[in-house]
Amino acid sequence: MSRHKVPLRDGIAAASAYVGWDRPLQTYFAQVLSLPDEDGEEIELVWVGTAFGELPRAVDAIRVLEPYCQIDASLAAQLEIDRMACLATRDGPNQLEAKAFMARLRQIKDGSAPEA
Repeated sequence: MSRHKVPLRDGIAAASAYVGWDRPLQTYFAQVLSLPDEDGEEIELVWVGTAFGELPRAVDAIRVLEPYCQIDASLAAQLEIDRMACLATRDGPNQLEAKAFMARLRQIKDGSAPEA
């Protein structure tokens, strides 16, 4: 997984923004976090790329961030390099079990899982 902090545009009421590649989910992701609340917690204003294959291209994640961030021209190339750097990586036992668990949750949500 890669994760890059992206500079915010002037005047944007947010604390930080990130973009990267999530190899187990095979998706790019984009995240913008709010300024801390009274408890010091940052809340996700934007968080996409949390489902398998949701953002298949680097440009998909960058477009989500454009209203909030100053995007450097080299970011798309770096994100593609991040993706290619892990092409030969396989899921380990924990990732395989997490994916199986997520599949079971989807079945329950869709109503297709047999009742126990």
